[in-house]
Amino acid sequence: MCGIAGIMTADGSSPDAATLQRLGDALVHRGPDGKGMHLAGDVGLVQTRLAIIDLETGDQPIYDTSNETAKAALVANAEIYNYIELRAGMPGVDFATGSDCEPALHLYLRLGVEFAEGLRGMYAIAIHDQVEGRLVLVRDPFGIKPLYYVEMPGALAFASEPQALLGAGLVKPELRLESRQQLLQLQFTTGRETAFEGICRVLPGETLVVK
Repeated sequence: MCGIAGIMTADGSSPDAATLQRLGDALVHRGPDGKGMHLAGDVGLVQTRLAIIDLETGDQPIYDTSNETAKAALVANAEIYNYIELRAGMPGVDFATGSDCEPALHLYLRLGVEFAEGLRGMYAIAIHDQVEGRLVLVRDPFGIKPLYYVEMPGALAFASEPQALLGAGLVKPELRLESRQQLLQLQFTTGRETAFEGICRVLPGETLVVK
């Protein structure tokens, strides 16, 4: 279990580093073994890591290292079961880590937003494509790994848990009546809307492209 979060601004300005820090701090319990941040242009990403595979070189964000200037950055809360097969199917790729998450970045660079069709596992992934100027959010088909987002005036933010978005001050802690009733009856909520006003979930198997 790891934690990921990030912000993309609408006007091209740099996301506030202090806000990114608060998002990361709110997710430390999900990943006590490491913490990373990516800040470039209008996108900032953070990740807190629970180290399981590639303990030495698997820190995130993971970058495309094929050129001197990175094209893309990835943060993930994931277990990619077929990562060995994916690596074997990419001859010539100079992998920078032994992480099971790095093949997902190279798949994206090859296939674009359809890259998740080649993944087998449970995952919530965020990729900042600096060439296309977009943020890509992906969740596994069974919805095992959580991912939430909020659209604010001038920005979109996402995180592995609603409490991170609340704790960073990006949305007010107001309950949504319909979802609250569902939560009390079922002990969980369904659909895109959550129990908190303004906080939505990326649906299972969904790819969101923010540009």
